[in-house]
Amino acid sequence: MNPKYNRNVFLNPTVAAAYDSYYQNEAGKTIDEIEKNILAPYLNNLPTGHLLELGCGTGHWTQFFSEQGFQVTAIDNSEAMLEIAREKNIQNALFQKADASKLPFPDGSFPAIVSVIMLEFVENANQVMNEIDRVLKPGGTLVLGCLNELSELGKNKENDPVFKHGRFFTVEEMKQMLSRFGIPTISAGVYFSPAFELLDGTVKQETVQPAFIAVSVRKTNKIKSHGNNR
Repeated sequence: MNPKYNRNVFLNPTVAAAYDSYYQNEAGKTIDEIEKNILAPYLNNLPTGHLLELGCGTGHWTQFFSEQGFQVTAIDNSEAMLEIAREKNIQNALFQKADASKLPFPDGSFPAIVSVIMLEFVENANQVMNEIDRVLKPGGTLVLGCLNELSELGKNKENDPVFKHGRFFTVEEMKQMLSRFGIPTISAGVYFSPAFELLDGTVKQETVQPAFIAVSVRKTNKIKSHGNNR
């Protein structure tokens, strides 16, 4: 593990307070719409019901999942972020402080788990995947949204006060990470030019790597025991 990465910058109340401002400007709104359009088809394939969201932050995606008809158990280990999420009074959402690498749920608790841009900021992604494997029911579905190391965003993340603390992934790394569950379906978007112009929907998008990668994989393996239920 590289110590320069994965320091939880979101524990900082200043970072937490400023997080939602990204979605208030025009560029942020456009990117948010692109990402939701990419992730929505995967949610449509899930049975409406209980969903576990890992790394819910300020509840931005929790709101979206609730609007899609899910009962969301949303966890994060930043109390500063959770305070903002709870103030939104999102319907059908229960917010809980918890560590994704030590989930306080029994084996096979959830038929669906979703996480958007969280794995980049954990200390041990493999341990988190072990916990996802443990609490996801056999036949259940995992949906992830991650940031692409090979994109222009990934190439320049050291210049960003938040992203510089994260560990981005390549598509191949994500495939390998999810191979324990089954064969993932992958889609992507948010194509930044080197000048950080959005190229989505233009012929130029094929000249760069997408910044946002969404994957969905159905768990075809059996629950692996990782000690006593917590």
